[in-house]
Amino acid sequence: MSAADFHPRARAFTRRELMRSLAGGVGAAALAPSLLDLLCRHAQAHAQGGALPKSPKKLILLWLEGGPSQIETFDPKPGSATQGPFGAVPTDVAGWSFGEHLPRLAQRAGKLGVIRTVTSKEGSHARARLLLHTGYIPNPSVPYPTFGSVVANELGDADHDLPSFVQVSGPPGSPGYLGVANAPFLVLNPNAPVANLAAPAGVDAARFDRREALRDLLDARYAAAGAIDVVGANRTQHLRSRRLMESPLRAAFDLTREKEAVREAYGRSNFGQGVLLARRLVEQGVQAVEVHFDGWDTHIDNFTKTKGLCEQLDPALSALLDDLGERGLLDETLVVAMGEFGRTPTINVHSGRDHWPGNYCALLAGGGAKGGVAVGATDERGERIVDRPVTVPDLFATFAHLLGIDGAKKYHATPRRPTTVVDPEGEVVGEIVAP
Repeated sequence: MSAADFHPRARAFTRRELMRSLAGGVGAAALAPSLLDLLCRHAQAHAQGGALPKSPKKLILLWLEGGPSQIETFDPKPGSATQGPFGAVPTDVAGWSFGEHLPRLAQRAGKLGVIRTVTSKEGSHARARLLLHTGYIPNPSVPYPTFGSVVANELGDADHDLPSFVQVSGPPGSPGYLGVANAPFLVLNPNAPVANLAAPAGVDAARFDRREALRDLLDARYAAAGAIDVVGANRTQHLRSRRLMESPLRAAFDLTREKEAVREAYGRSNFGQGVLLARRLVEQGVQAVEVHFDGWDTHIDNFTKTKGLCEQLDPALSALLDDLGERGLLDETLVVAMGEFGRTPTINVHSGRDHWPGNYCALLAGGGAKGGVAVGATDERGERIVDRPVTVPDLFATFAHLLGIDGAKKYHATPRRPTTVVDPEGEVVGEIVAP
């Protein structure tokens, strides 16, 4: 389905309608002029329709929760005692091999950039998850935003009908100091209708308008008492929610509109369908989508579990790359697949692999990233980096560069705590950036 299949329409209060809805004088008098201007500016933006954002770059993050084994995925060590029972398959790039359960991706390695030597010191899930979502070492005094929120804030269009940042499954990331306007819109199950997009039974548009008018009356009194910023932010969220509820663009969430052959290509797992949903969303102007894929914490029975996980990742990511390419969207969409760390080269007594932040892999494709490029190398057992370590700040500096985001842009996370979009210690990994 293309943008031409959607015909956005608008429905929002004008200034006159809003004043009339606050009939009785008290509400209108209590509504501060600056608040009224704020509400009407959003209404006017809505009335202009749901044109797609102009920003050329978007992000799809496939988050591999738990930490995937680098040896079973993108840095196999065939012939080594650390390899385990699985082998490797050659790719379409000379000298490369992937884990044997990624055969489709192996035939698309020419589209991929693989960083084999991401390294950090964070070996706990909670801290590493924050590090690999924000690019910063967790700090209780600074609420760093998840990177999807950064992309939404820097590149998104707040007046577009669809949210700037959508997360599919998993616990929602925090927008941190960027505020609730940049929080992810959470889709718990890509195969089910999105909750709360329809009005309650028996509530038509006119009744909905009357309810909103009553809320505006109460908000106006609260604003007049000194809470205009809070009321303004809350009203903005209400307007965005209603705009989404009424927009034909919400059809982007409906996977039943896709051909069965397309759905099968991605795989019928929740993850595969979530990746398909990500393609539909970026196609219709969503700036950032994160698809959460749990299960990679393989302390026990690593090989059986990782085989099953790879058999979901392989078709989904391969279909995404093909689909984006065929639709002319790959150059403008940065696709990233990674988890919070890797797994130990040594196999434990439970046929599992434990946490290993020393060296692990991140995969990049599209969005200006070079294909057919492997950055860094580990030794023959996969136990240490022998060439080109890449820190997490380096990784995020590269993401920002590819997306056209100014990583040095300053914010005040707290009144006395200036920070930048990307940790200033990070340097762009030039090997993976197309000229």
